[in-house]
Amino acid sequence: MKKKQIKGYEDSFVVEGKMALPYTYFAGRVGSKFITTIRDQKKIMGVKCPTCNVVYLPPRQVCDKDFTDIRDKWVEVSNTGTVANFTVVRYDDKHLPRKAPFVLALVKLDGADTPFMHILEECKIEDVKIGMKVEAVFAKETTNTILDIDHFKPASEKISVHEINAARKQWVPSDEPDTKEKRKGGKPDMSKPVIITAALTGAATMKNQNPSVPYTPAEFAEEAYKCWKAGAAMIHVHAREDGGMATHEHARIKATYDAIKDKCPDIIVCLTSAVGMGKTAEQRLSQIVAIKPEVASLNTNTMNFGIVDRKTGKIFIDYVFENTFTMLQDFGKAMEENSVKPEIECYDMGGLDNAILIGKQGIFTDPMNFNFVWGVAGGQAFRAESFIAMMNALPPKANFTTCGVGTDEFPCIMQSCILGGHMRVGLEDNIKMPNGALAKGSYDLVEVAVEIANALGRPIATTDEARLIMGIKKR
Repeated sequence: MKKKQIKGYEDSFVVEGKMALPYTYFAGRVGSKFITTIRDQKKIMGVKCPTCNVVYLPPRQVCDKDFTDIRDKWVEVSNTGTVANFTVVRYDDKHLPRKAPFVLALVKLDGADTPFMHILEECKIEDVKIGMKVEAVFAKETTNTILDIDHFKPASEKISVHEINAARKQWVPSDEPDTKEKRKGGKPDMSKPVIITAALTGAATMKNQNPSVPYTPAEFAEEAYKCWKAGAAMIHVHAREDGGMATHEHARIKATYDAIKDKCPDIIVCLTSAVGMGKTAEQRLSQIVAIKPEVASLNTNTMNFGIVDRKTGKIFIDYVFENTFTMLQDFGKAMEENSVKPEIECYDMGGLDNAILIGKQGIFTDPMNFNFVWGVAGGQAFRAESFIAMMNALPPKANFTTCGVGTDEFPCIMQSCILGGHMRVGLEDNIKMPNGALAKGSYDLVEVAVEIANALGRPIATTDEARLIMGIKKR
């Protein structure tokens, strides 16, 4: 021990030396569940603040931002993530988990908003980079500590959808003439590529619900490109003002459309003709005629369309979505005359029947493209038998896709894929992943749809194949 004077602090002294402080401690209620879930289930859990939607890892009892009690708000996060920062430990100590040199990395897991520190191995130290993808390797023998995640390693690189598509033969429609008046039944053609659509915003989903919701043309373009890279052939767009409000203004919609096509010229853009609450029929249709996208949505019946608490039935927004027979007729005619293919939105069987009835005028060209929408407050909830009934009621040459609000999204797209139909996902319909974690963007949900298609043996449609299937020509 040495004592030396420090100017201004005559009574102070410095102790030079090393002190080992080995100890064990109780991890607490939250920490214990975190550790035991890793140990027993090989799952990594965080806690999510219901007020600000931040997912904390490691979990804690109170939100740092708004002091909400979050000790029971558990969500599962992914076993994969990215390196946010790292350091190289270059000295040995008996209390360290590895011999030097080794890497300690701050890892931000997918689905979490905060990083945590752990060991990174199975790669050269000089190859470690900020932003690299990593995945957890669980310990073979448990330790009842955070080392039940033994370490992280570089994540295996996935083969992209586009690489797979480039290696396979492009799908072409059958030359066999279809003379049947009734829709074909029986076994679906699982070799037919599945079209994945990403609905980026809708008119109501806001950044306070999910910060990845795009508002500006540049944000739309970036999100559309990510969705295309993930496997989407088409995107569905409700343009927004900078503050997030839905807009019918031609200039803003055109700027959004052009930004998307500049960033990702190959993708199919489906513009909405619904736009948002309170828009007139002229405001809804005129922007479609002015911009002339390849595809536009066409709604089929007047209906309740609100925001209602699913648990209590409390009404937050009550609105009547007007779609008269005359509007269905006029919108359909205007779209077809301007070479815009209608995507016919059906919220129940009545909407489908309305489209077929008005279609007797000869408005619609084959193939007609239908989208079954499930879970809207005012439409019908997803039921497997209702899906089958609507599919069987379609015209013979029609295509069908489907989308579902909230938790209806995943079962309905899976059923559609099984039955030879197509799938729509995205932040308009649902902001969460199947495990309850907040989606990083619509592209995150596209990746789920791709996994479903891969599991069922359906190839993912390229944009060229999607155009062939839907009967549209590239702009």
